[in-house]
Amino acid sequence: MIRSLFHRFRMPLGLASLALATIAFLGAQAPNLSDKEINQITARLVALIVENSHIAKPKIDDEISKRWIRSYFKALDPQKTYFLKSDIEGFLKQEAELDDKIKDGDIEFARQVFDRFLQRAEQAQPWIQEFIAKDMDFSVDESIPENPDKVEYPTTDDDRKDRWRKRIKLDLLQFKIDDTPVEEARQKLTVRYRDRLRAFKQVSSTDLLEIYLTALLTSIDPHSSYMSPRTWEDMLQSLRLELEGIGASLASEDGFATIKEIVPGGAADKDGRLQIEDKVVGIVNADGTEEDLVEKKLSDVVRKIRGPAGTKVSLIVQPAGTRERKIYELTRQKIELKEQHAKGKVIEQKAADGAVIKVGVINLPAFYGDTQAIFQGNPNAVSATLDTRKLLEEFKSQKVDAVLIDLRANGGGLLQEAISLSGLFIDSGPVVQVRQASGVRHLDDDSGKAEWTGPMAVLIDKTSASASEIFAGVIRDYNRGLVIGDSSTFGKGTVQSIVPLNEQVRIKQPDLGALKLTIQQFYRANGESTQIEGVKPHIHIPSVRDQADFGEAKMDYALKFDKVPSLERDDFHMVDPDLVNRLVTASTDRRKKDEKFQKQMEQIRKSIDRKKRETISLNEAQFRSDFIPEADVDEDDPDHGKSKEKDKDKARKRFAERPVWESEFYNDEVMRILADYVEALKHKDKAVKAVAR
Repeated sequence: MIRSLFHRFRMPLGLASLALATIAFLGAQAPNLSDKEINQITARLVALIVENSHIAKPKIDDEISKRWIRSYFKALDPQKTYFLKSDIEGFLKQEAELDDKIKDGDIEFARQVFDRFLQRAEQAQPWIQEFIAKDMDFSVDESIPENPDKVEYPTTDDDRKDRWRKRIKLDLLQFKIDDTPVEEARQKLTVRYRDRLRAFKQVSSTDLLEIYLTALLTSIDPHSSYMSPRTWEDMLQSLRLELEGIGASLASEDGFATIKEIVPGGAADKDGRLQIEDKVVGIVNADGTEEDLVEKKLSDVVRKIRGPAGTKVSLIVQPAGTRERKIYELTRQKIELKEQHAKGKVIEQKAADGAVIKVGVINLPAFYGDTQAIFQGNPNAVSATLDTRKLLEEFKSQKVDAVLIDLRANGGGLLQEAISLSGLFIDSGPVVQVRQASGVRHLDDDSGKAEWTGPMAVLIDKTSASASEIFAGVIRDYNRGLVIGDSSTFGKGTVQSIVPLNEQVRIKQPDLGALKLTIQQFYRANGESTQIEGVKPHIHIPSVRDQADFGEAKMDYALKFDKVPSLERDDFHMVDPDLVNRLVTASTDRRKKDEKFQKQMEQIRKSIDRKKRETISLNEAQFRSDFIPEADVDEDDPDHGKSKEKDKDKARKRFAERPVWESEFYNDEVMRILADYVEALKHKDKAVKAVAR
């Protein structure tokens, strides 16, 4: 049976027969297969599963083959700086053959193309280093295309070399804008591009298979992919919000695995010896032998260090800024990524009449959960819904007037969490409709009682996707609360199921990885798909981010928007057109008088003008005008530089403390809207009670 991270469903008959056929093919030889044979079997299995179980029921034919080959080129060389046009034209002679080859397990084409790519990357390296060392004139009016899809591949080495000149010039300009000293910028770029070439050379056959098969899947829809065994393992850990290891984040720099972040509360943090920028140069094995880790693939280094909680690991470390070597023995432990959990905070906001409104804000970064632990009834199971429920209980004890769910930058997660989280705000009813091969069915919340029945709002942006859109759609469709933010959410209205390939052939070894496969499309209770269209807010607050060219509609081969019949559902009567119009008018009037919002509108206008040009200027003055907002702080303030560096450092960290809510002009306006909303509902209740009397 296919195991979905989102929900379980019956195996299509086609897959059942496929599994039996593949078992016969593998036979008893499975544990003794070579890497090449494993990759061939994986490729055949992926092709068969896609044709049988993808929602679009695609036929991997010549048309898909032509898409696939171009998706593969784009995956390797998205900026069109490595391949020559003649390379591409030569490979395109096989564009109608990939579909036939994969059904025979023939994936040699992937290696042929990658070998040429690696050759071109090595050729480009001297040019890159030449341009890094060169003094650039940022007063010259020249530009680089913003969208590489709209340009051809370079026809000559001179063309390719000039593209690299402009690419490096853009890199140096961005460092210059960030006030990075030129020599430091050159050093960083030298390391960056040397590391990039080293990473290319370390691509294994399994890595290449992942890139190649994912290119096939994304030529059918943008959210399906093949995950190698290692990628599959990493994904499971991310959903559970826990790691087992020493609690440190590493990056490859000039061949060294370098400590970039130490997870608060982890083994390394508690031990105290390992510091940021230290280099892990080796490991001491259980038998006392030393294993060198310099120039090794970063993912391999990580897996040497990672291990079960309670076990020990001895790292050979070169402390930052020294040439000495030290051995640190650390005991691995389970690390719960608490900063990735839902977090709450109570904010006080004055209403127009002077009354103080208390708003409970919940910052939810993902719809996370450990499905197995939840299914088993573990009271300590990681769950976005359980965490949110606890926060709501705390808010009620503090007598908040409203609740705000902040879903900005929430890319989704588990469908079941979206359903159960919705149940905290409605009594019961349909949450989402799902279309699959067998037809349309709806998934309901049947909890029977809402945890929070008072005023609420959902804050969205263009990156709120998938499960975020389901939740925001429920709040809209039930007239349960306000939706505030960008002009729409991302627009991802499809469901991906995780298909562990070994379950299809019923062997444990070798590990064949997993498919993330689009098997369903979902629709709101009102019948509209969130696909392409997303969820639109009641109150749109313009932002520069809102102008960005991303979203489902911008993705290659995205499924189309459509509708299914609407479902009956409760109406909470907490939002109506007249109320929304009054809130919009009040917010618009405030923003027109707010200097910071007016500066933002100027940035939006610049963004729109720049997009029309379809280029990025390499002229410093023009670049600053296009991309850098006017400063709202005193540049002569001695603490300004420290604050700027602190903000950049925080942005680089994955595990750093995440603030629940910060006071700044956009957020402050959201709070004013909520204060208006709470007051309006109070007056509405009074009016209803007066009529009733």
